[in-house]
Amino acid sequence: MTANEPTASQVPQITGSLQSAGQEQHLADIGGNVGAVWRGWVTWSPGNGTFNLQISWNVIGIDSTVVITASEIDSNGNRFVGAAPFQVSSIAPGNGVVTFKISIGWNSPLPMRTDILVFN
Repeated sequence: MTANEPTASQVPQITGSLQSAGQEQHLADIGGNVGAVWRGWVTWSPGNGTFNLQISWNVIGIDSTVVITASEIDSNGNRFVGAAPFQVSSIAPGNGVVTFKISIGWNSPLPMRTDILVFN
């Protein structure tokens, strides 16, 4: 199955985010081979189809492990499981950025939220 290449106006755009990078949270030591864990989220303008998206965040490095989930959101920004499948794949961290592929299997644009975990 091939994905239709969207025009730039169809690609979801960031509409909001929460990406705390402050040490002031006084989190407990992680342990093992993980020194720090960061959590954030990003809301996006409506989209459907398959896209390569990026999230810029200074806590991401080339050797980071990044986990991204995606959900449809309602008009209040609340996540829910609807009929449309959302699929995240091909997650590639870089210096200060993560690029990933998202597929929204619906015939009309839907708003979404991506949640991101960064392990360093």
